[in-house]
Order: sequence, then structure tokens, then C-alpha cells
Amino acid sequence: MSKSRQEIHVAPVEQLREQGVIVVRGAHHTIGVFADGEQVYAVDNRCPHMGFPLDRGTVSNGILTCHWHQARFDLGSGCTFDLWADDVLKFRTRIDNGEVYVETTPMNERTEAWYRHRLVQGIEQAVDLVQAKSLLAITSNEDGDPKVLLRDIVEFAAANLDRMSEGLIRLGCVANLYPRLNRDTAYQGLLYATRQIANEATMAVPHRSRDPLAGPRYDEARLKSWLRQWVQTRHRDGVERTLLTGLGLPEQELADLVFSVACERLYANGGHLFEDCNKVFELTMHLGEGSARKLFPLLVDGLAGARGQEESTNWHHPVEIVRPLAQLDEELPGIMANNDGRGSPAPDLIPVILGDDPIAIIATLKNALEQRVNPLPLAREVAYAAALRLARFATSNEVTDWFNPQHTFIHANAVYQAVKRSPTPEVIRAIFQGAMSVYQDRFLNVPPARLPSEKNISTDLPADRTTLLSLLLDQLNQRGDIDHAANVVARYIGLGHDFDALVDTIALGTLREDLDFHSLQVLDAAANQCDAWNDNRVIENIMVGVIRNLAAHCPTRRAGEQTARIAAKLQRGERIFEEANGQPAA
Repeated sequence: MSKSRQEIHVAPVEQLREQGVIVVRGAHHTIGVFADGEQVYAVDNRCPHMGFPLDRGTVSNGILTCHWHQARFDLGSGCTFDLWADDVLKFRTRIDNGEVYVETTPMNERTEAWYRHRLVQGIEQAVDLVQAKSLLAITSNEDGDPKVLLRDIVEFAAANLDRMSEGLIRLGCVANLYPRLNRDTAYQGLLYATRQIANEATMAVPHRSRDPLAGPRYDEARLKSWLRQWVQTRHRDGVERTLLTGLGLPEQELADLVFSVACERLYANGGHLFEDCNKVFELTMHLGEGSARKLFPLLVDGLAGARGQEESTNWHHPVEIVRPLAQLDEELPGIMANNDGRGSPAPDLIPVILGDDPIAIIATLKNALEQRVNPLPLAREVAYAAALRLARFATSNEVTDWFNPQHTFIHANAVYQAVKRSPTPEVIRAIFQGAMSVYQDRFLNVPPARLPSEKNISTDLPADRTTLLSLLLDQLNQRGDIDHAANVVARYIGLGHDFDALVDTIALGTLREDLDFHSLQVLDAAANQCDAWNDNRVIENIMVGVIRNLAAHCPTRRAGEQTARIAAKLQRGERIFEEANGQPAA
């Protein structure tokens, strides 16, 4: 026998048949050795579902039943009859001169390729535990390439979903944050995304792919005019074929094509449409151009079916906003023709954007472009104003009121990314739409919450980095202490501690909760916006908005985290329901 296949003595075979099962210690965990008639089998003694000792189960007709949740397993293969439980590891046994021996390591080596295949199966079957164990095994490999893992998940989603979904948005956020996350947080983030994608796929109609137009090369102007026509008339097939044809354009022209029609309707789908487009571009950036053919068709439903704020009363009354924006659309091409980007935003721009006069906001931003201010810093200013809405959110509002400024900030960050890719007049108009959403959120800052910089917090909190991060997580375990959590973040940033470690901690605090995708989107947008600023006070205020938003929704039941932790314990071979001596718990 090879050194890698060591075995241990169990007991005389007659003793095993008399007892039915004997538990021994393997290389990493306990092994249950079972007698069933003339046959002898050995499996991991921990139920793969929740770790309950399988020797407490019963064997009948070759089937081992765990009594905790009635999961049933074929002893001959370790395969489960109940997919939610996952298969149990099997060990090779032999009988020699009436004595039973069992190998200390499982029969089948589980390679990264095996876990990747198992992950897709777990998503197909919507089994959280299978997804968790597969992701944990893959992300634990220091030499693993996260792009391969992302590609597997995206390919499944693209084949089984018919639109850009919450699960894919979650995945895009995790992909963006991945370089800042430690291994455990990254694992939880990927599980947070795959669980949602799996749930969506169980109810979705798979996308039926169309082909691009087969004619000669099309220029962007022609494709843009067609795409705008199909979006306006809600012609899905026309949108998809034109969009697929546009994938052959240079990156900047493709961005102009997509984002210009994404803001054809004002602040479309409550700001979500622009972020959907942004996430498709970001995922394509992470995975390479080959993924575009799979991802961009998922935008078709949103582009063709979008609803805009021109259909909403509050953009017409009590102040008419839609007509000034329409007039601006006509003027922007001429304005940008004379804009060489050499100007800088005025220092008093933020108070105007946060003001209560939408016409003055539009006029001020327009004047800035006329003064040759680069549109990218303008987009950044609007995003910062949106972040301040979260930082100054009045806790006298209902918890559900957080959704409006969340959407505004997420949209504003997506606009910033779009303008960075393609600063054309038809994309730049989205800056104004975002500013109008900031205006709409003004009453959520009445009265405005005080920023930590407006209070003396330095003497009340520790200075050590690790202590502050631990304190922050503790604060998220307590409902309602929003301002103290904000003070901890401000203290941390003010002391110049590592920014990525803070993002990782807040990501963990977000991912362990049973929350929808908005809080993760807010963190993703904030990390991007902080990268765009070289101002510690601005960065502090942005992150204060992030943590106040998160703390307002914590804690939840954390059911998803429980699955992640159980999988981790099983993967590490930790005892879950066993005594320290390795015997079944009483």
C-alpha cells in the first residue's frame, strides 16, 4: 500500500457485525465503519448536511439514514438520495484474516476541477451547502485563479437566466471587491452571489440567443440610431441583434452605444438600469472579451422594458424637471464641442447639488460644462453628494426610506464609471439625471444627521487598528447604534489605517446578513468613489454613509452565514457533534 493510502485496524469482523458500526479516527476526522449483511462499508462519520454523527443513524438494505434530518445515503458509493444533503465521503475497507481495516483518507481525490463541476451542480440544484463546500475548497487554493471561478458562474447564469439579475449584480460587486477581501470574506461573498443565482435560475426561462446582424461593418452612429429606435418602441429582438452587432465596436464606442440608450428614459428603473449596464462592462473587464457575447444579451430585457421618471409625477410636480432636461439634451452636443476639459469644478458645487432648487442644480452643472469643466469630476461631485445623503440620513425616517438614497448613490457611481469610459454628450446627460435624484432625496436629510467630523469622537474610541475593526463588527451585532458605528469608521480613517482592511471588514459585516443586494452595491460604489478622491475627509464621509446604511439594517437572522460556517467546519474536519475523544456525543 502506498504511503498516501495508509490504513488502520478497526476490529474483528464478527465484532463489527455484532455492533453494527464502529467509529475510528481517520487522517482528519472520524470514520464510521458499518456492517450490512456480509458487506463492510466506511464513510465520513459526519453527515455532510449538518455534521451530525452518522453512527447514530440506521442501516437498512444498503441505505444509511441520518436521523437528524432523514438524509439517506447509499453506503456502497456514499451518494445521497436527497440532494440537499450532499454526498458523504467514502473510505476503502478490507478484511484480512477476520480483521477489518480501513484507509484513513477518502477513496476519491477531489481536485479543483471536481469542485468546479460540483459547484455548477450545486447551483443547478439550488443546494446552498454544496455550493458552499465547493467554493470553500476552490478559494482555499492559493494558486487558484478567481477568473476561472467567475467564468463558471457567469456561464451558468448566462445560459439559465434571461435578464441581468440580482445574483449577477452581487457577483459583479464581489468581483470588484475581491482584491480587497481576505480569503474567508471572498468565499462568503461568492456564496452570497451563487445562492441568489441558483434561486433565480429555478424560476427563470433560459435566454434564447439571437445572432448579430450579418452585413458588413456597421458604424456606431447607425447602430445607435437603430438601438434608440428599438428601445423607444420596446422591440426586444431588434435591441438584442443591434446590441450584439455593436460588440464589434471599439470599447469607447460600445460604451457610448449602451449607456446613451440606458439613459434614454430618465433615471430608468429607479437607477437600476444604468448600474446593470455598468456591471456587465465590469464583469466583461474581469473575464475578458470572450464573455461579452454571453453577458450583454442579459441587458435586453431592461433596455427594452425600462420605465423612466418622465412617467413619474414627482419629476413633473411641484417643479417641472423633465422639460429642462429635454432642453439640455439638445444643448449638450454644442456645449461639449467647446469643452476641452481644462476647467475644475467650483468649490461651492456640492451645496448647490444638495439644495432644494432643481432648476438651479441643472443650470449650475450646465454652466460648469460651459466653463470647460471636465465632465468626469462633475460626475464624481454628484456621486459624493449622493453619498452625503446616506451619511446625513435622518434616523427619524422609516428603515425602508434608505432604499432611495441607496439607489441614487449606486446610480451616480455607475454614471461616473460610464463617463470615464465614454464622455459623450448622450452619456454625460446621465450626470444631470443623477443630480435630480439627489434632489428628490432631500427630505430624507431633514433634519440632517451630524457627521462624525462635526463631533468630538477622538477621546472616546481606541486607536489600535485591530481593536477598531473588532469594535465595528460588534456594533453591527446591535440594532440601532448607527452613529457609534459611524464614529468608529471615522476614527479608523482619521488615523490613516489600511483602507482595504476596513472594506474587508464592512464586506464581512454585509455578507453575513440576510440582506438584499443594495448594501453590497453601496459598499462597492463607495470603494470605487474613494479611489477617485485624494481627500481623507471626503473618503471618511463616503464610508460613514456606507456604515450608517448597513448598521440601520443589522443584525438579521444570518441564515446564509450559518451555511457558510457549517461548510467551513466540515471542510476543515472540525468536530461539530462529537466529544473531544472522537466518540459520538452523548
